[in-house]
Amino acid sequence: MIRLSHALCRAVPAALVLALGGCSGLGGLVGTQIEVEAGQRSLEEQVLGSYEHLGEEVYVMAGVRAIDPISGNPSPPRPMTESEARALAARRRMEFNRDDVLRFRGEGYVGEGNDGLLMAFEDELARLEENDPRRARLVREVVQEENEDRLVVMRRIVDTNPDLRGPEGMAVVGRILAARQRDEADKGVRLQLPDGTWAVKGGGP
Repeated sequence: MIRLSHALCRAVPAALVLALGGCSGLGGLVGTQIEVEAGQRSLEEQVLGSYEHLGEEVYVMAGVRAIDPISGNPSPPRPMTESEARALAARRRMEFNRDDVLRFRGEGYVGEGNDGLLMAFEDELARLEENDPRRARLVREVVQEENEDRLVVMRRIVDTNPDLRGPEGMAVVGRILAARQRDEADKGVRLQLPDGTWAVKGGGP
């Protein structure tokens, strides 16, 4: 087999490197990288799937109760664990606060941290407090409630995913949900990037 030069190896697509099985051992390295990236995508899909499932459960609970086909009476709510009940209550309050969160983000009083939590900007709130202390207090209350609820939901996702454990699992879930918030945020929202810096979506820092 003809050996590829190091320069040419760097230009060869990963799939071809794997097929050639060479390039000074790069085939194995590329294969490992692909496996790691696939595992990360799978974990991200699991986390986001769990998050969406909790949201769907909230809508189901808020809708018309199921009817027992035999008796014709409303079916009793399905049993749930304390952890699930807390998570559903948290998601329900998040839906209740959603319009306020979107409004306060758009007004620049809060932004999305890279840990999956809201960040209140005290300099902006201090100026608001001078003119409208009641509104400033509302912003702080909504941020506190939203972050409490997000942490409950994160904990539920960690507890129900065997690939996640403890504080490290919470950090992973936070980063995944933060990336989702960055993707879905409207233009003008202040976002904390993975490296810790802040930027305005569609604008400058």
